Amino acid sequence: MLLLQIILYRRMQQLSGFSYFGISRSILIYEIIIVSMTLIAGQSFAENLPKKESHVSETLPVLEVSSTRSNKRAVNVPAPLSKISQREILFGLPQLSLDEALTHTPGVFFQNQFNAAQDLRISIRGFGARSAFGVRGIKVLVDGIPYTLPDGQTQLDSIDPGLIDSIEILRSPSSSLYGNSSGGIISIKTKEGHSSKNESKVQLELGQFGLKKNWLNLSGVSGNLNYHFYTSHLQWDGYRNHSSTESTLTHGKFRLQTGADSDLTFILSHSHSPKAEDPGALTKLQAESNPQQANSTNTSYDAGEEVKEDRIALIYNKFFSPSHNFSLTTHLNHRLFQNKLPYTSGGSIEFERWAPGIQVRSIFDLKFFDRPSRLIAGADLSFQNDDRKRFDNNDGTPGDKTLDRLETVHSIGPYLRAEWHWTPRLEVVGGIRYDRVRFELDDAFLDNGDQSDDQTFSEFSGTVGSIFHLKESLHIYANVASAFETPTTTELAKDPNGGSGFNSDLKSQYSVSYEVGFKRRPLEGPELDLAFFIIHSHDELISYEVSGSTFYKNTGQSRRVGLEVGMSHHPMEWIKTSLSYTFSNFKFIEFDDSGVDQSGHSIPGIPEHHISFNLNAFSESGWFARSELKHVSAFFVNNGNTVKNSDYTTSRISFGHKKKVGGFVGSLYLGLNNLFDEKYNANTRINASGNRYFEPAPPFNVFGGFSLAYHIIP
Repeated sequence: MLLLQIILYRRMQQLSGFSYFGISRSILIYEIIIVSMTLIAGQSFAENLPKKESHVSETLPVLEVSSTRSNKRAVNVPAPLSKISQREILFGLPQLSLDEALTHTPGVFFQNQFNAAQDLRISIRGFGARSAFGVRGIKVLVDGIPYTLPDGQTQLDSIDPGLIDSIEILRSPSSSLYGNSSGGIISIKTKEGHSSKNESKVQLELGQFGLKKNWLNLSGVSGNLNYHFYTSHLQWDGYRNHSSTESTLTHGKFRLQTGADSDLTFILSHSHSPKAEDPGALTKLQAESNPQQANSTNTSYDAGEEVKEDRIALIYNKFFSPSHNFSLTTHLNHRLFQNKLPYTSGGSIEFERWAPGIQVRSIFDLKFFDRPSRLIAGADLSFQNDDRKRFDNNDGTPGDKTLDRLETVHSIGPYLRAEWHWTPRLEVVGGIRYDRVRFELDDAFLDNGDQSDDQTFSEFSGTVGSIFHLKESLHIYANVASAFETPTTTELAKDPNGGSGFNSDLKSQYSVSYEVGFKRRPLEGPELDLAFFIIHSHDELISYEVSGSTFYKNTGQSRRVGLEVGMSHHPMEWIKTSLSYTFSNFKFIEFDDSGVDQSGHSIPGIPEHHISFNLNAFSESGWFARSELKHVSAFFVNNGNTVKNSDYTTSRISFGHKKKVGGFVGSLYLGLNNLFDEKYNANTRINASGNRYFEPAPPFNVFGGFSLAYHIIP
C-alpha cells in the first residue's frame, strides 16, 4: 500500500498546476484524503452495530460481477459498475451494434452506429472520444479475453449482440487492473448452454434501407460438456449512398467439466466482412441539404474495408482449495485487413496480424487481522505482429507500393490487488500494476531510406478505494485511480512530418481520477447510482486531419469534471423504468496547438449534457414492449471550439409477443427507429479537414422480425 501511495503521489506531482474554481491541486488531494478518513472512521460506528459477517442481506437482490478480476457483488465494488442482462440486449432491438442496449448507462456516449467501415465509437468519461476508427482508451473483454490489442486499439466487428449473455461496464479508470487503455472497462460474457434444456433457435430480421439479418443458435448440455454455437449473416444497404455492409460471424463456446474442482473452456470464432463502405463526412451545408449523399471523394476512391478475422482461446480454471482459485488463459487473434482511404498517395492499406497472449491469475481468500480479505495476483503477456503494406489508391485500384514494414508490440503487465473487510460494514481496496509496452518497426521499403525504429513505454498504475455500507441497501464509496494510454501503432506510425517511421513526438497519456459515489439497492423501490469525479490528464492524445489523413498529437493538460446519475425502478414486477443523466465538463487546461493557445476550450466530441429514459415491459403472458428517449446536447467538434454539432433527441419503440406451444417457442416483434424523424448526425469527425465533420443519421425507419426455438428437456 505504501508503494502504491508513492506512485500516485509521483503522478500527482507530474500533474501539478491544476486548479478548479480556484481550488488548488493540493487542497483537492486533501479533500479526497479527508473523505477516505471519514469512511475509515466508520469503524467505531460499526463496532456498535449488531455483529454480522455479511453486510448484505440474503433477502436483497444479488448482482454479481467479474470485471474486477474476481466474482464479486456489485455493491461491494468501490466504483460505478453497471450490468446489462441478456433480456435487455436481445428483445425488441435491431441488434446491429452494442450501443442499442447500453443507452441508459450514464457516463457512456456512443457515435458512429451506421458506418461499419469506421466501427462504433465508444467513450467513457471522454476516454475514446478521439478515435478516428475503432475503440481507443477503453479495455474491451469477451469472456475475460482481451479484444483490446497490446497497443490499445480495439475492433468490434467480430462481436455480435446476438451471442451476448451479459455486459458489464466499469466506468472508473482501471489501468491497475488491465493496463494500457483502461479509461473504462466493457466486459462481455457470451451465451452458454442452459442446464435444463437443449435449444435450437433461428431468427430473421428485416428493416428499411435493405436491412436483413438471420442467425442460428444451438446450445445445451451433454454429459460434462456445456456448448453453445452461434452463426449470423448481416446485409445492409445503409441510409446514405456508399454505406452498404455485409458480414458473417460464426462463434463456438465449449466448456468441459474436467473434475469436481476444474473446467476447461474452448472458444473459437470466425468473422468475414467482404464489404463495409465508407460514405465519409460532410460539411454542415451538405448534411442539411442532402444528408443521404456520400462525400464525393469517398465515392471516387471507393473508400471502405474488407476484414477476415479468426480467434481461438483456451481457458483453464482450477480450485486448488476452497480459498485458492487459479486460472490460465491463452488466446490468439489472426486478422486480414484491406482498406481504401479517400486519397491517392498510400491510400490503399493491407495488413496481416497475428496477436497471441497469455493470462495467468490466482485468487486467494484469506484472513487478515481475523477479517475476510482477498488477494488477486496475476500477469498479462501479449504480442502483436502487423505485416503492413500501403499502395497508392488510383480511384479504387491499388497502385505502386509506398510502404512495407513489420510492426510489432510486446506488452507485459504483472498486477496485484488486495481487498479487505476492515469491519463488517467497511471494505478497502488497493491495487498496483506495472506495464511495459515496446513498439518496434522493421522497414522493408527502403526507397526513402531505412525508417526502422523502436519506442518503449513503461508505466506504473494504482488505485485505492473504500466502500462503506450505511445499511443493507445504502452504500457510499470513494476512490483514487490512474489510467495510462499509449499511442496505438496506427497513431504512432503516422508522422505528420512526412517520414514513415514513428512519430517521436508522441507520448503516453496519463490520468489520475478522484471519485465519490453512492449506491442504493433496496428490496423494493427505486435503485440509484450517483457518481461525482474529477480526472486530471497529462499529454492527452487527440486527433486532427490534414488533407483527409488523420494524425495525432499530445495536448498539455486537461481536466474532466463529471456527474453521473442512474435510476431504475420496477413499479410492477414486469415493468422496468430507467433514467440516466450525465454532466460532462471536460476542458483543456494547457494546450499549445501548433502555436495556437487552446487553453480553456472544451475537449471536442463530448456533449455537456446527456439524458436517457427507457421503459421496458415483459409480461408473463408473453407480450413485451420497449421504448427509449435520448437527448444529447450540442458539442464542439474541433479544438478551437468554433464549430458545434447541434443538439438532438432520438427515440425508439418496439413491441412483440412470445408464445410457447409444446417444445416450440416463437416470437414476433416490430420496431420503430427515430420515431419523431429527428434530423441529426450519428457521427462527428473530430478536427476534420475541409469542414467535413458530420455524418447524418437515418430518418424514421421500421424494423421487425421473428424467431422460432425448439427446446428439448433432458
